[in-house]
Amino acid sequence: MEIAAGLIKVKPESHELVKTWAQTIRQSMEEALLTLRDEGVQIESWFELEIDGSKYLLWYMRAESIDRIWKAFADSKHEIDHFHLETMIAITDENFQAVPLVDLCAG
Repeated sequence: MEIAAGLIKVKPESHELVKTWAQTIRQSMEEALLTLRDEGVQIESWFELEIDGSKYLLWYMRAESIDRIWKAFADSKHEIDHFHLETMIAITDENFQAVPLVDLCAG
């Protein structure tokens, strides 16, 4: 398995759009889970946090192949993937890729 994670600094005026994005993903869970299957993703998690008054989204993925994720996402026919991409473009102020150091799995 491979892992990837990152931190997205959210544009200040984007709080409502982030809430709408999260709600839409939750309401479209069946389609979202189909996209994970297509991408070979085992786990995808998103967290919201605030640092010094700025909002951030922290994401983490574990998958068979990180390269496969990006290719499948780029070729996706799922509406939820297009919605996700459009939202991320609209809300992102800065994007930081994390360097994996330790990833433990007991199962």
